[in-house]
Amino acid sequence: MASRSLEQLSSVISRNATALSRELEARNISSPTVRDIYAPNLSEIDSAAATELANAARELQALVQSPSQQLNLLAFAYYDVISVGILLEFSIPELVPLEGAISLSELAEKVGLLEDKLARIMRYAITNFVFSEPEPNYIAHTPLSAALVRDPQFATYLRLSLVDLAPVAVALPQALRKWPMTESVTECAVNAAFDTNDSFFEWLSRDAARQARFDQGMAGFSRGDGTAAGRSSNVDIAAYPWGTTLPSDAVVVDVGGGSGHVSKALAEAFPSFKITVQDRPEVIEAIDTPSPSNVAYKIHNFRDPQPILGADVYLLRQVIHDWPDKEAVEILRALIPALKPGSRVLVSEYVVPDPSELSRPGQLLEAKMIREMDLQMMAILNAKERTRDEFASLFAAADPRLRFNAAYQVPEDRKVCILEAIWDP
Repeated sequence: MASRSLEQLSSVISRNATALSRELEARNISSPTVRDIYAPNLSEIDSAAATELANAARELQALVQSPSQQLNLLAFAYYDVISVGILLEFSIPELVPLEGAISLSELAEKVGLLEDKLARIMRYAITNFVFSEPEPNYIAHTPLSAALVRDPQFATYLRLSLVDLAPVAVALPQALRKWPMTESVTECAVNAAFDTNDSFFEWLSRDAARQARFDQGMAGFSRGDGTAAGRSSNVDIAAYPWGTTLPSDAVVVDVGGGSGHVSKALAEAFPSFKITVQDRPEVIEAIDTPSPSNVAYKIHNFRDPQPILGADVYLLRQVIHDWPDKEAVEILRALIPALKPGSRVLVSEYVVPDPSELSRPGQLLEAKMIREMDLQMMAILNAKERTRDEFASLFAAADPRLRFNAAYQVPEDRKVCILEAIWDP
């Protein structure tokens, strides 16, 4: 990855901070601070400038700190995770008023923890701008902590990551030592962390509350209103030429579509499409939110032969990255008997950029997010994020007649790619 000098980074920060300031001034918006819970999202004001600033600031930190300082921060970074996990486990964000502040003594009484312990946890979180202490022994919200109140789905997603799955990340070294040469879905960090022979999804389904957190958390991760914790379903709608490539009454099968948040957005954008969401029984039976009339739900295991024949599109969104290569090929191969000539298989995933792309300045945080997800997939299922070439190889391995045709992206989210394969018998 290309590196920049102190002078270059200073120039990038100055130029983009000025651009953001001018845009705020043009919109008659006061310049925000990290404590202003009503501050605008600067990424929405000027996405390019905000991204450049964040990347340059991270690179500048690495440049100006000594190696020992940086490594020491990494050595204790798990407390960044643990502190926010504790906040969510004890529902602390909801107990702090959005307006004003609450005393530590009153908060400790509501939470049910010793005041001394709570104060130490809160003050650690404050170093990450999660809450503030506007006056001694009083706690108030910041934009980060307020988001945990305003966006319950986001909070559920974070609780899943920071509480339910934190032991899995910690167990990854142990799993690699115990099973160094395997890609089995039952020989990974989930199995080491929880001493189970189940795969991740089997382990998940054995606890109804945990399964519900996962389903709600994934909806929060992928919500279609543009405020998703991770990636918005709007990207899937915008990236692919649905309206020009497909017939107006296209039949779309959302394979492993969860609660249908992507299909609902697609159905609203294209009301003449006929869409079926498929997933496991516990997922389909738990759906309790209304859907457009052109969306149906069916129970289906995507490793079994596809029962809906001759659809125009079979969409697999964030499905393939959950599985090692062997299982990923089996999932794609299960579609083959259902395909008609010209049927499209769309795989929507994060795509690992080529090393040459990562060498461009300003790509650090984007690369880090993809690599974080890649290690998460390794830990929970021995799975992975893939390059475009690796996805093309999966299509070919499933059946040479499943021809990789194109990859679609939008400038707003270059991490996400819709990879299209066409059945060409």
